[in-house]
Amino acid sequence: MKVNDFGKPLKEQFMNFIRNFDQQKLLNHKTPAWLKTLRQQAWQRFAQTGFPTVKEEEWKYTNIAPIAERQFELIFENGQPQDSEALKDYLNPDELNLTFINGIFSPGLSNVNDLPKGVEIRTLREVLNQGGPEVKQFFQNQEIDKESGFIALNKALSQEGAYIKIWDKTVVDRLIHVIYLTDTQKEIIYSPHTFIHLGHSSEAKICESHLSFNQESVYFVNSLTDVSLKENAALWYCKAQSESRKAFHIASTRVEEKRNSSFNGFALDLGSRIARNSLDISLNGEGGSATLNGLYCVDHEQHVDNHTCVDHRQPNATSNQLYKGILNGESRAVFNGKIIVRQAAQKTNSYQLNKNILLGKNCLVDTKPQLEIFADDVKCTHGATIGQLNEDEIFYLRTRAIPKKEAVKILSRGFVDDVLQKIPSQSIVEKLNFLLEPTFAHL
Repeated sequence: MKVNDFGKPLKEQFMNFIRNFDQQKLLNHKTPAWLKTLRQQAWQRFAQTGFPTVKEEEWKYTNIAPIAERQFELIFENGQPQDSEALKDYLNPDELNLTFINGIFSPGLSNVNDLPKGVEIRTLREVLNQGGPEVKQFFQNQEIDKESGFIALNKALSQEGAYIKIWDKTVVDRLIHVIYLTDTQKEIIYSPHTFIHLGHSSEAKICESHLSFNQESVYFVNSLTDVSLKENAALWYCKAQSESRKAFHIASTRVEEKRNSSFNGFALDLGSRIARNSLDISLNGEGGSATLNGLYCVDHEQHVDNHTCVDHRQPNATSNQLYKGILNGESRAVFNGKIIVRQAAQKTNSYQLNKNILLGKNCLVDTKPQLEIFADDVKCTHGATIGQLNEDEIFYLRTRAIPKKEAVKILSRGFVDDVLQKIPSQSIVEKLNFLLEPTFAHL
């Protein structure tokens, strides 16, 4: 058996996954000893689990062989986007922006110098190099041997990310925007790790964007976001994914809520050849609430997979999910929404709905709502719909001298707008519309 650069046995399958793996650059002299050990353990966990296959229930409808069969390269140098104008059109200088290019922090495109009182925004690299006791404790509380393969891979390879901490009783009015932009001619891999911590009775709006303005780039982003909400904290969080149509995007988001906290999330998926989002919510305090809304629009041979899991662990908590999808060409979408109600979680109120519109003749949707209920005093419902646009409505618009193609756009836009209207930030709505515009132009 071959040995990897961490000095541990490694399966043959992974020897060629990352080209020119450089241990010395990944584990440099500034890397704390505990982090070196953790990365070694995480790499071993990834080697042990391997890439998931369609034989596994959680990956039954998503074949990631196109990822596993390629070679990707780790990069360590700073980079600047070739087309910075497109990014400037997307950024708002009045917001708190933290920008990364190809996984490396870009100070010139960031704006985190004049922070409001009670707000801490730093790069993960800076936090770790300065000790980062909170991050260290968080890492060490995780059980590596129980992590999924992609989360383990992130921990093994992650060089950079965002660290956001809102102190107790702090209300942040300005939007905090974390941007991961990829602009490269190389087939690279990077693994951003975002930490979000809200102290008790604090409030914030945070948007995390994964972008590329080059639709020919081939790369792999394996991201991880960890969110911690203390008592009475309220977070409005948006994740917008508009990667290259030839890229691969695997994302894991984990949210832990305490008593009376509130998580209001929105997910947009437009790009990537293969995109997989895993969103796990743990309602660990009485009276907690979680709202998960999502929209995915895919075309050609794109594949998007959304897995959500809301774990009700304490009583009197609520959760609501609404995911909508528009499919065209030969695209495919997967939605797997799971609701777990533990025995202690009496008086739980949970709702889930997935709605899809198929515009192409060869589109395919696999939707799988799940309920696991171990309490007897709960109210839980779920549903799913798959259909086409109403022909009568199209005919009505055509009788008003509107061409069929334009009628399809109008009706599709109406299908989308009701979920966008649930977003409380006009700035985020403008960003999402900016990303959606090219998609609707090609309908």
